[in-house]
Amino acid sequence: LSPSSYNLQPWEFIVVRGKESKKRLRTCANNQRHVEEASAVVIVLGNTDPSSRAEEIAADRVRKGLMNEAKKAAFFAAVKRLSEDKVHARIWAVRSTVLATMTLMLAAKNMGLASCPMEGFDPECVKEEFNIPEHYEVVMLITLGYESKQPPERPMRYGFKDIVHFEAFGNKPSL
Repeated sequence: LSPSSYNLQPWEFIVVRGKESKKRLRTCANNQRHVEEASAVVIVLGNTDPSSRAEEIAADRVRKGLMNEAKKAAFFAAVKRLSEDKVHARIWAVRSTVLATMTLMLAAKNMGLASCPMEGFDPECVKEEFNIPEHYEVVMLITLGYESKQPPERPMRYGFKDIVHFEAFGNKPSL
């Protein structure tokens, strides 16, 4: 149910649970041991081809009365522009996909599972090992499982007054 630009939902997930599969993934993830120790590792993918789902999404909107022919034409024009700019299409896919990834992590927490996002991996190795088509970006890996011990005290996090600005950068709240 995560939001995405144009509602194109460019995310897909590969759930890796098998011992041999996790071993292969570990070699792509800088040999990080928690890849094999986790109950599952999710390979998070972003589809960098915005047009791949446009027809189905537009048909659903038309069927539900949410889109008329003029809006449909504007929708396809926007998707076409996005598709023609490969750099922007990649950024678009990653932005939308991280929203779904955070939703996955929050849902896991709600189910009593711990999760950890990982960026330390070789995306080309992951693509090769798991037969991922070229038009997908490997956005991140998420380890999932039950915590085996009490987690350590959380590292320092910046607070509201440190990261929020009002109206323009530099206008900090006075708390």
